[in-house]
Amino acid sequence: MSGLSTIIGSRISTAVEVNKLLVPASSIVEHLRGYCEPALFHTDGFGEFHLSKSGSAFRAKYKGRYFLFCTAHQMKKQRFDHDQLCLLTGDETKIISSHRAIFSEGTADEKDDFDCNLYEFTEVVENGKLSKSCWYDLCGEMANRPVQKPALVCTIGFPGYRNEIDYTNFHYGVSPNAVWGKEEEPSVKGRLAFKPNPRIDFSPDGMSGGPVFGIELRDDKPKAFFAGLLTEATKEKFHFIARSRMFRLIDHALE
Repeated sequence: MSGLSTIIGSRISTAVEVNKLLVPASSIVEHLRGYCEPALFHTDGFGEFHLSKSGSAFRAKYKGRYFLFCTAHQMKKQRFDHDQLCLLTGDETKIISSHRAIFSEGTADEKDDFDCNLYEFTEVVENGKLSKSCWYDLCGEMANRPVQKPALVCTIGFPGYRNEIDYTNFHYGVSPNAVWGKEEEPSVKGRLAFKPNPRIDFSPDGMSGGPVFGIELRDDKPKAFFAGLLTEATKEKFHFIARSRMFRLIDHALE
């Protein structure tokens, strides 16, 4: 958070607009963290604790529909099926799976390059099994699909080095990391990228699928917006898929 005030200066000394809410600058990471989840999967073979983790995920809503984004490679790496993806309920004693998966249309090469899956949780939200809070509202951004040039970029995810499941004690201590940076030229085709600032000293493995937010200045007032989904990351550079491509999945879901 110190980098936020350093880079943008006095123009961000009060609050940041997020989904039409004004959030104190000192609380922006905590607020954005509410839209992020570890990507959990229901798996057999672990006694009474049937959970595995593979990366991170982003909770979003649009026109009364509730969705979870993650990357495709998170699932391919561990050979998970789509019906294994799940979310913890509010009391964290039960898990809920989605009722629908939405995929990219196109050739195999296009799908591999896209690296994004979408899952719908509208039914379990509407029947009260999942809360309607903590879903990022995309209604104001679906109509403005190109990504604005941000003054600062932030991603939040759940790196593996501090998010291990304790199968002995049936416990999973969720511990996210936030990484700030400034946009730079990507090294991966079909991606946008930013360079961490300050530099990070940990492996970002496990952060794939986490949301990337940008902060722009409008009339000297800071406003956060959803910029995309983290796909490939190293200590030196974080790549992400642009939101304009991701929104096509929502278009497909609404057809």
